[in-house]
Amino acid sequence: MALPGSVLEEQKEEILRNDLPREKFTLEQVNESWKRFLDRLKIEHNIPTYNALMTTKLDIINENEIIFEFSSHSSKQEFEEYKDRIRNSMRAHLKNHYFTIEIKFSESETENHILSKKEKFEKLSTQNPVLLKLKEEFGLDLFD
Repeated sequence: MALPGSVLEEQKEEILRNDLPREKFTLEQVNESWKRFLDRLKIEHNIPTYNALMTTKLDIINENEIIFEFSSHSSKQEFEEYKDRIRNSMRAHLKNHYFTIEIKFSESETENHILSKKEKFEKLSTQNPVLLKLKEEFGLDLFD
């Protein structure tokens, strides 16, 4: 049984309340709210979190369910750390306290940002073919 004033009781009370704002919102408003949150992270010089969350895609289903789609697990971890702050910020901006948040991962494969020396050279040589010519002319073995 929950003690008076316990966290469990506060959560139940919040769920049972029906007097908080419940305005309808659009995807455009959700995206604007998200952009405001990200801008605050930049102002606070919280660049690692900003960089992790800036690629997040948002969507709405069933009128009151906001989908956060992440491209990496690190983005989700940063989101989890700020989830309450994000929710409260969106509640105030959207004037709706009754939406739910759903999390999913992008189905597209995330790009591998770590390249081997050979992959780097191949990528650079396609952009600048002179590199390949220089490698051949000087007999360079760049990959050992």
